[in-house]
This record gives sequence, structure tokens and C-alpha cells, in this order.
Amino acid sequence: MLTAYQTVLTLHIAAGLIGLAAFWTPAVARKGGTVHVRAGRIFFYCTCLIAASGLAMGALILADPLAVKPPTRALTPEGAAAHAAAYRAYVPFLVYLVLITFTPVYHGVRVLQTRQAPHQLRTPFHTAINVVAIAMSFVLLGFGIWMRQPVFMALSPIGVLAGWGHLQFARRPYPSRMAWWYEHMGSMMGGGVAFHTAFMVLGAGRLLGISTDGTWAVLPWLMPTIIGIPAGTIWVRYYRRKFREDDARPVPSHA
Repeated sequence: MLTAYQTVLTLHIAAGLIGLAAFWTPAVARKGGTVHVRAGRIFFYCTCLIAASGLAMGALILADPLAVKPPTRALTPEGAAAHAAAYRAYVPFLVYLVLITFTPVYHGVRVLQTRQAPHQLRTPFHTAINVVAIAMSFVLLGFGIWMRQPVFMALSPIGVLAGWGHLQFARRPYPSRMAWWYEHMGSMMGGGVAFHTAFMVLGAGRLLGISTDGTWAVLPWLMPTIIGIPAGTIWVRYYRRKFREDDARPVPSHA
């Protein structure tokens, strides 16, 4: 069980590092060019692998937490039970991270694929993952309050905001002709924020030895979001001006 977990974890980390590099390639490459498209596909595939490996790790932890997260010292039966319960309690958080990483990237890719027929964005799978992301936000908030975990509480709004935004975009007329462009950019930026968040937390927690407990633990989790949201807003405004859509009116729905 431990070998299986470590193998999946290695794949998870490798996909994260490759995806991080792939994210920046289309960000700086010519939009719609060959490099942009190929790097974007790699980023999407890495996101899928991260989601699958993340869920697999969660399942392994639930199945046998003592095997995949062995204690560093001998424990009493009561201590072993508490150790197992503590790791199982973090599985919802892991699932939530998978959702807020995969959902915006999947949405961004589908927006691009369905730009000529926006009604095709509304699929059962698209609806389901966004509804689950919203639901898991409230689950995480509850766990955060129960466990007194500020990181859980601070990250809980992301699933609601992203999930609701995706559902609304899929069910309303385009605000402008190039709305799909802005939505694609914003969604992929959201996925990039998730990748950078994982990188920040890994660096702060393991490389710099910063504790993941307490109020200050929220900082590495939120730093990419604090930087990414204004950057994304500025980026979208730039292209709105470029496409002369600052005051664009809604486009009739194709539904």
C-alpha cells in the first residue's frame, strides 16, 4: 500500500511540475499559435493526471491511513486510531483541492471548444463538477470550523465562486462576441493559480521549514490568489480594449 501511495504521489508531483512549466508557455506564446495550443494541451493533460492521482491518494488514505502515512513512533491502539482519524479527516480537503484545480481548467478548455456553439458547454459532467465544487466548499468550511483550521476556512469560498461563475457562464448569453476569450483566459489563470498555490505550499512547508499550522499558514495558500486575481483582471481589460469591447452588449444565446 505504501509503495502504491508513493508511486501515485511521485506522478502527482511530476505532473504538477510539468504543468507549472506548461502553464507559462501559452501565457507568453502567441495566442492561438502552435506552441500555445500544444503547451495548453500538456497543461490540461497534467491537470487531469493531478486530479486522478489526487483522488487515488485520497482513496488510499481512506483505505489504510496507517499504511500510507505510518506513524514515526509506536502508538497505543487509541493513538493509532487517532492517527488514522486525523489523516482521514484531511481527505475532504484533498478532494476539494482536486476540484478547484481541475474544474477551472476543464471549464476553460470546454469554453474554447464550444465557442461556436455555447449551448454545448452545458453538459451533465460540466454541471456536476461545478455543483460538487460548490457543495465541497461548504463541507470544507464546516471542517475548518470544527477543526479550527484557518486554511480550510480561507480557501472554502473558492469553490463557490468558481463553480457558480462557471454555471452562470454556461447558461447566459455571451456578454460580448469575445466573451469566450476572456472566460478561457480567466479560467486557465484560475488553474494556474492552483498550480502555483501547491508550489508555494510545498516550498514553504518543506524547503523553508515553515509550519502549516496557525494563522500565518494561510499566507502561502492565498498568495497566488492575491496576485493572480488582479493580474487576471488587468489581462482581461487589456484584451477588452484591444478588441474594443469595453462597452459591449450581450450576444443573443445560441440555445
